[in-house]
Order: sequence, then C-alpha cells, then structure tokens
Amino acid sequence: MLKRLLPCFVLGLLCEPHLAGAQAGPMDVLACDLAKNPKVFDGKLIRVRGMLSVHFEDFSLDIPNCDTRQGIWLTFGGDVPGVVASTVNDIARRPGSNIKVHGNSYGIKKDANFRRLYALIAARHGDKPDYRVTATLMGTFFAGQELRNSKDDVVSFGGYGHLGCCALFVITQVSDVESVPPANLNVRGVVIGIDGHPLEGFTVIDDVLGGAPPNRQTTVTDKQGKFAFSDSGQQLRFESPDYRPLALTVETGGPQIQVRLESAKHSDWVIPVCQEGRFGKRVGFSALFAVPKTMESERFKSDSGKSIFVYHHGASAPEARLIISRIPDGTTEEVDSLDFEWFEERWIKDEAGKVVGTDARGRTREGKHWRTAVFLARDVATYWLDPGEPPKALDEIIDSACVARDTTR
Repeated sequence: MLKRLLPCFVLGLLCEPHLAGAQAGPMDVLACDLAKNPKVFDGKLIRVRGMLSVHFEDFSLDIPNCDTRQGIWLTFGGDVPGVVASTVNDIARRPGSNIKVHGNSYGIKKDANFRRLYALIAARHGDKPDYRVTATLMGTFFAGQELRNSKDDVVSFGGYGHLGCCALFVITQVSDVESVPPANLNVRGVVIGIDGHPLEGFTVIDDVLGGAPPNRQTTVTDKQGKFAFSDSGQQLRFESPDYRPLALTVETGGPQIQVRLESAKHSDWVIPVCQEGRFGKRVGFSALFAVPKTMESERFKSDSGKSIFVYHHGASAPEARLIISRIPDGTTEEVDSLDFEWFEERWIKDEAGKVVGTDARGRTREGKHWRTAVFLARDVATYWLDPGEPPKALDEIIDSACVARDTTR
C-alpha cells in the first residue's frame, strides 16, 4: 500500500521554543516514573527499558501496572519512519534526513540492535504484530502541553502522537532487544535466471516495511545463486531492468526459498510522449491521463503535494476511486506484497527503454482490487475498489498514460 509522510506531522503541534539544558549523559529512568512525572524529564536525554506497543494508531511505550493515564508516543530519529498508520502518518521519510523537533535535529544509530528491533516490530500478519518486543531505548523526551480532563480534573501531558494523545520520546539508540516468542529472522534462498540456471551477481533487496528505503538491506548472489539475510523483513525484492520486478512475501526462519525470474520484455509497459492533437485533453502532472466524458476530475492542493480526484458524473471528490497525485519531495514508495491474495508488478519504461516507474496491482483476501502506478518517482495514480466493483474503467484511464513533454509542471 502506498505510504506517505505528511511533512512536520504532529511533532510540529507544539511550536514554542524548547531549550534543553546541558547534560553529560542519559538519565536512567523507569517507564512508570517517566509517565508519572513527565515535566521532570522534559527535554532530557534519557534511557528507559520497556515494551513497545505497536498497533493501528498506536506506537507508544507500554506502561503496565502504573497508576497513570499518561501516554508516551514513540518516534525514531534520523530518516527512520514509524510502522503504524495514525494521524501522525509518519510512515515514510526522505532518505538521509534527520527528524526535527522544535528546530532541533535528531539522528539514530543504525546498528545491529536497531535493525533487529525494527524487523521485529514491523513483522505482522494482517494487523496483528508477530512479536511482543522489549528493548532499552535512549533518546530525548518531550512532555508536551498540560491537558486537563474536564470530567475528573485529571492532568496529563500531550500534543504529540495520534490525535495529540501523548508526550513524545525520540529514539536515537537501541540496545538489549528481546522478543516473545523468541524470533528467528533469517532468510536464505537461491535465484534462478531465465535460462533455468542459478544467477550469480544479482542484487537482492530485503525490504523490512515493504518500501521504506532507509531500512533496506541488500546482498548479491554468489556463484550458486544463493543469498542470505539476518534480521530480515517479510518482503524480498528482485529488481533489474532486464527482469520483471518481483516482490515476494516470505516467512523468516523457514527453509531455503527458490526464486525464478522472468524476462522484463514480456511485461514492460512502454509509455509514449504526449503529442498535441493525437492524445487530446488530459489531466495529470508529469504523466497525463485521458478522462472519459462520463467522468469528472477535480484538483486539490495541500502542503504535501497536489492531487486530482477522478469520479463519475453525479458523484463528488470524496467519492473518487481514482486519485492522481504529485509528490514534489519524491517520497513515493513501492507497494508492498504483504497480506495480498494476488500481487504483480511490471516496469514502466519510456520509448528509449529506460525505467521511469513501476505499475503494481493486486487483490486483497477480502476481494478488494487495487492498482498503483508510480511515474518518474513523483507522480502516482492509484485506486482501491470494494469487492464487486469492476476495475476496467479505471484501468483504461491509467493505461492511457503518456509522458508530458514538460515534466517539470
């Protein structure tokens, strides 16, 4: 599923200057003490051990057996996105960047401890996480604003996280990672080429989140076509212009897998350059699409980019099934293969044979059809349909794509 970062997200809710005092090293704090006395630790570099609560609209520090309602939202430093959907929407970041809170920049140490933690909290089947993960976390704590419950006059602190629920802990280093049940996150396999022989020197991508570039691992197959990963995610990617792109969902800790690649030339989508008179009236940005007379389009602009909603006559933009978007900062991502009954991808290439995007489509186990085409790393055409809704009309619009002569628009 396509994932995006809303710039500044909820971390920007509190905009007053925040000055942290000089501090030699992290303070060791119990999770319950942190929750009961957030103001005491505001702006401090701390180290705390606890279980991470990783669920839909919840990425927080679990604080059991503690007489408090105080929530502590978690976020990673650096360019590491979160792993849950929420109003924060921190599920994609620009590679090489550092997160900023109140104007201060925070990075993260990407060592083996971090990689294991991230792979563990990202592992899931459906919406259910595979592991209960406990770790020692170091970072900076922000208490936030005082919030008073009008019903019982209970005071807490918040302004960060989902719906401003919580105080904030920015994770900059991870250690002592444990999981229940104990995890085997190893993956190994062999890549077979078009000729049926093992393929040497092919780059294999281990994709922890299904499209989060900062948290990928890569390796190259040996003479026997073999590859292996530790602390692996649940998706492997096999990408080369000569072969059809393949995203493969895997179970970590299982037997060796065998992957046979297909030639790209049988599946490539070659899109032409738009020509006046030949293609008629179109909508879009770098890629332009023909909208039939039975449908309407409406433009919207926000801080995160531009969108065009395409819908049938008599409907309205909120009912649109097809959305064409321009993501100016280039934080578009591949669609992941997780939890789908059927999934396939193909390259989008220009007339010279250069890869200019990917076209992915599939069907969920509930029978929902979807498609996401990414053009020039910044334009996205996508739809999601309820079971029984035919995709043909929307496929025809996407398939009509041509590349604008002026791709800077």
